[in-house]
Amino acid sequence: MSENPDPERLKALGEKLDAVMVEPERKKHSGGKYSGAGPAWQMIVELTTGMAIGVVLGLGLDAVTGLQPLFIVVFTLLGFGAGVRVMMQTAAAYQRKAEARASDQNK
Repeated sequence: MSENPDPERLKALGEKLDAVMVEPERKKHSGGKYSGAGPAWQMIVELTTGMAIGVVLGLGLDAVTGLQPLFIVVFTLLGFGAGVRVMMQTAAAYQRKAEARASDQNK
């Protein structure tokens, strides 16, 4: 390897890298019949996961403490609340993305 790199070769390499690094144009999604199903399923899974974690924690604490209905009720409600919160954050993120896309199209 030489001490002084050739500037012409470095420039050519930079141009090649720039050409490769250009983001490819994405295909337009046709929408289709079920285009909104992905975000909907994601939100359903988030809600269900929050509740399931709450139920499992509640059952575990009920088994350890012997207070049968207390912790499962409390943690199921907490899991539901956490699931709704995450679901609302996801919906807000999709809304921001849709608004950004709409403003880009209007420009």
